[in-house]
Formats: sequence, C-alpha cells, structure tokens
Amino acid sequence: MRVAITGAAGFVGRAVAARLATQHPEVALLLVDRAFDRAGVAPTLTGDLTDAGFLRAICDRSDVVIHLAALPGGAAEQDAAASRAINLDVPLALIDGMAGRRLVIAGSIAVFGHALAEPVDDMTPVRPASVYGTHKAMVELAFADAVRRAAVAGMVLRLPGIVARPAAGNGFGSAFLSDVFHAARQGRRYTLPAAADATSWLMSARTCAANLVAAALGPDSAQAAVTLPALRVRIGDLIAELARHGDVGGIDHAEDAATRRMFGSYPPLATPRADALGFAHDGTLAQLVETALADI
Repeated sequence: MRVAITGAAGFVGRAVAARLATQHPEVALLLVDRAFDRAGVAPTLTGDLTDAGFLRAICDRSDVVIHLAALPGGAAEQDAAASRAINLDVPLALIDGMAGRRLVIAGSIAVFGHALAEPVDDMTPVRPASVYGTHKAMVELAFADAVRRAAVAGMVLRLPGIVARPAAGNGFGSAFLSDVFHAARQGRRYTLPAAADATSWLMSARTCAANLVAAALGPDSAQAAVTLPALRVRIGDLIAELARHGDVGGIDHAEDAATRRMFGSYPPLATPRADALGFAHDGTLAQLVETALADI
C-alpha cells in the first residue's frame, strides 16, 4: 500500500510518518511538503500543493493520502485568499484527484465556532466564526457529498488542540497551549493569555498520529466529519501537572478576552461516533503531559 502524507515536515506530519514507519513497515511512504529541514523516514516530494500538476502527481503515486497541510487559523484570518487556496481549494482538488481511493483529511474543531452549548456532541451544529473554520466546514460538506457518490473513501477527522507544538508556533492562535509546556520544561517566565479556570480540548501529537493512521489504514468511511475524542483540560490543572515535570514558578496569567473566547471556553465533549470507530484520547491529563513532554 502506498501512503502519502501532505504537510509531512510539520509537527503532526512527523508524528504520523514516524508511527507509520515504525509500526507499519509494509506501507510504502511518500512524505510531501514544501521543504524538509531534516532527514525523513521515507522518500520525500517537495513542491507547492496549489500547483495542479504537483497535486496530480501525489494522487497518481498514492493509494491513500493523509492530508495535513494547512494554513493555520491566525494566518488564515490575516489572509483569506491564501486560506481559500490552501485550506479549501487544495482539499477539494484532492477529493477529485483520489478518484474513489482513500483520503483522510485533518479537519478542525474550529468549525464549531466560539459560542458552544454544553455539551458538544455529534449533533452539535457547525457554526464557524473564523476564515479558517469556515473553509474547514466547506471541505466537510464537499467530502460528505463525495462519499455519498462513492467518489472518495475515508473521512474528515476534526482535530482538537495538539500539544506540544514547537515554541511560538507561527500562525497558531492557540500556540500558548504548547508554549506553556516549553516554559515549564525550561523553567522560564511565561504569561498565559488565559486564566487558570479556562478550559481547552487537548491531545498529544502521538495520540493524534495514532488516530490518523487508524483512519488511513482502516476500512471505514464516514460522510459526516468525525470529532475526535479529546481531554477537556482546565489550564490550572495543566500547570499543576506540568509542575511534576518542571519549574512552573515563572508562569502567570494575563487573560485576553478574545483568546479566552476562542481557545479557553470549551464545554464537556461527547464523541460516541468516534468512540465506536475506535478512536481515543490520551486517557488522563497525566498521560497527556508525559507523552507531550517526551516528544518535545
């Protein structure tokens, strides 16, 4: 089986490639990105996904594509045209290009917007409140129609906040959720833009990779996007758990209302569809923190 990963040089992409390489040696991997700054675990293909010829070459060489490449939310809000090209047009072209083969797309909880009712579950309506979330929601609709027509197989997985990304992640409004891990490990001062009682849905990159690989290699397809299970984490509890592994004495809070609204006001989450498909979260906050720190 030939599996291509777009965005393979990124944070989640590296985790997915590593999992496939170590646990599924029968898979012929193709790592795709604009550039690679380190040696990969498989052959690489570099180019621009917005180039139709380059995208066609990826599809022609693949039985399965795991599509992770995206313009992050903060950057998308600053450049709606670029977001359309990368976050909407590229996935739509992949849906057409795979021509009935398997495609797994990394979606986002951003499709829910900011004013979330309690709890969020599989029946919660999509109400995006950002350029990024809107384009992700549009992809969900197109994918659902393609599955209905048997024009593609696979699914869209809505990812929660994935930690711990490299410090000061470019373009990610939620970067503070990862930066606090680095601050604790290094024992440096850091001011969180969310109060201790703020809540977010989090998952380690390793667990995220396990879910994406399961979706890529499994037999199931889904018309409706699948919201992945995630731990609902209170920021104060996260800091307390980080204190078991590092120095959090320099971490304080200066809450920003917009950040709290977008990334720190998540209600309880129920994901029965994802649970039935075998997807999972990290289990406990302690395990999430231990795993995320180990992978930094």
